[in-house]
Amino acid sequence: MLPVFLTFSALTLITCGLMIGVAAALVSIIGGMALFGDPFGARVPMMISRFAIDRIDNFLLLAVPFFILAGRLMNTGGVTVRLFDFVAVLVQPLRGGLGYANVMASFVFAGMSGSATADVVGLGSIEMKAMRSNGYPEGFSAGVTAASSLLGPVIPPSIVLIAYAVQAEQSVATLFLAAIVPGILLAACFMVWVFLESRRLKLPAGSWPSGREVRIKALHAILPLLTPGIILAAIYGGIFTPTEAAAVAVLYALLLTTFVYREMNWRTFLAELKGTALDTATLMFIIAMTSAFGVIMLRLGLPQAMVGIVVGISENPTIVMFLMLVVWLLVGCFMAQTPAIIILTPILMPIADRFGFDMIHFGIVMAMALTIGLLTPPVGMVLYALRKVADVPLAILFRVVMPYIVIAILFISLLILVPQLVTALPYAFGMH
Repeated sequence: MLPVFLTFSALTLITCGLMIGVAAALVSIIGGMALFGDPFGARVPMMISRFAIDRIDNFLLLAVPFFILAGRLMNTGGVTVRLFDFVAVLVQPLRGGLGYANVMASFVFAGMSGSATADVVGLGSIEMKAMRSNGYPEGFSAGVTAASSLLGPVIPPSIVLIAYAVQAEQSVATLFLAAIVPGILLAACFMVWVFLESRRLKLPAGSWPSGREVRIKALHAILPLLTPGIILAAIYGGIFTPTEAAAVAVLYALLLTTFVYREMNWRTFLAELKGTALDTATLMFIIAMTSAFGVIMLRLGLPQAMVGIVVGISENPTIVMFLMLVVWLLVGCFMAQTPAIIILTPILMPIADRFGFDMIHFGIVMAMALTIGLLTPPVGMVLYALRKVADVPLAILFRVVMPYIVIAILFISLLILVPQLVTALPYAFGMH
């Protein structure tokens, strides 16, 4: 079967270290030659270009560079330090309080950046430094820092969910709303593990902060804390589209870091613009090429073949969803979330239709399952980023994140069994 062979070829090239967009482009050319029967003519490159442009020519994708820029401005403008200081002082008296602060800070920052990498780069060094200075074990500190960054792609606004909304033609506002409860519950699960580990390791507890100290930290952090609320309220209040809300988030971050905290200057701002342009160009190239790859696989009949294979295994929707969970976990080990979403969504949608899956529930579960790949080799982008910013050996990181990976998989299994955890909020707001 040609489409299956091409899919495995693409995964092999990516595993060998070839850039995802380049691998998708090369395999798309081969697939296009087979599809159009014109190996040396102009039709193949023209059709691949059309498939790619059709997918990225979407107003919703303009939100991606805005959210990337907002997260970068928050990182360099002093927001992350103030945010962590505030949540740390709130849980200071608890045993292992900085572990809770780690998860809480990542939860809030996720509502500003929508990216796990931005979370670990912005907060990772701050959190690791604070936990080291307070005598926390290296393994415990690194584990909770890496795992809490998984909240970035889950808590809205999420770049991964925007990519899914574009591919599956779903409402991004509904997806954002559906992700809130799973994001809160996943953070709670991580904090339960922090509680258990804190008792086992006999981690230190701090003294009670004074009222004045809490007020000062709260005053410094109150404006960043409003950012997620402003974004979501503007979207659900019908004031802005998600793209417009992302632009407002950039403006808010710029005003906050320039005129309130006064840590942003022209040189830094231009550097962040350049970094955003590079990140966006890379991401859009990946989206364009993986979209073309997905369309060609669709026309070659891969989705129909997948439906036949799955139906041959089981016709029980729950079992099929768990089979997909295994596939998502494996793909997440070798491919970043966004390109994986772009490639898998059109391929798996016929299966979702065949078994009557709710596409909002389907998208949230897929996004969360692929997120686990951020903590697993050989890709493990969060682990490599944390090694760089906090100087933690990879051997330690791979070991200490295992409990959090198990927790995340068990939690996703719960979402499969109880889809109302995802769909209840959109239904309550009349958006689904």
